[in-house]
Amino acid sequence: MKNMMKEYLGNEYSENHLRNFCLYWMRAADGRGDEWRAENDLDCLYFEGDMRADTLMSAWTPIKWVADCINNKNGMKFYKQNRSSDPNRDLRLLAEDTDKYLPQEHRLVKLLNRFLILAEQRCNFILLPDRKMNPARYRINIRGEKIWLCDEVPATLSHIFDKDSLGRFFLDKNGNVDERSVTEWIKREHLEMGFEDGKIDRGHVRSLIPGLDPYKAKWLNDEDEIYAALEYMIDFLEKRLSA
Repeated sequence: MKNMMKEYLGNEYSENHLRNFCLYWMRAADGRGDEWRAENDLDCLYFEGDMRADTLMSAWTPIKWVADCINNKNGMKFYKQNRSSDPNRDLRLLAEDTDKYLPQEHRLVKLLNRFLILAEQRCNFILLPDRKMNPARYRINIRGEKIWLCDEVPATLSHIFDKDSLGRFFLDKNGNVDERSVTEWIKREHLEMGFEDGKIDRGHVRSLIPGLDPYKAKWLNDEDEIYAALEYMIDFLEKRLSA
């Protein structure tokens, strides 16, 4: 299967997958609008420009978790778009001096690299039932309250069973979540590995990390929690790759 990151970057593509993502984000940030997105977003590139396309697992989120965690003692925090005269400064730092900020022997970096290899492939992209679900997977308004889901897969899989949350994209004519439609979408997109014991329902969603309610997203700072989350993400994408 085609690797659209490799096709998009052309001669700039390398086996430094973190650098690939940084170069991709810097280039893709040059434009806006549906036409631009259709030709410059990896998710749309994998689905021939379909605006319902979405990235399953954000690559930037774990990059920031790991980079911030490792460089915490230096007081450094990394941003995809820095609020300065050079908004791409942090991406450029990571792309040009990867080993300085993400030492390859660090256990988190080893897992991060394994994840990023998978993250640029087709196994990390899905087709949503409605394009409006894309931003809602990151932050959604539930009964007047803004809830952060951070694109975390367990939160997505839990919230699609809640009619006041992502379940709004799967409603039947009576305004309730059509669980058959939910199940069909999960199977169509090969997301079954996000559930335990082969049961596709809210009560069997696998947690991102031990002890975390799958319905609740959590921004991670603790090294052990980041490690556990990366293990979950790698396992999920590896299974989806072979599905």
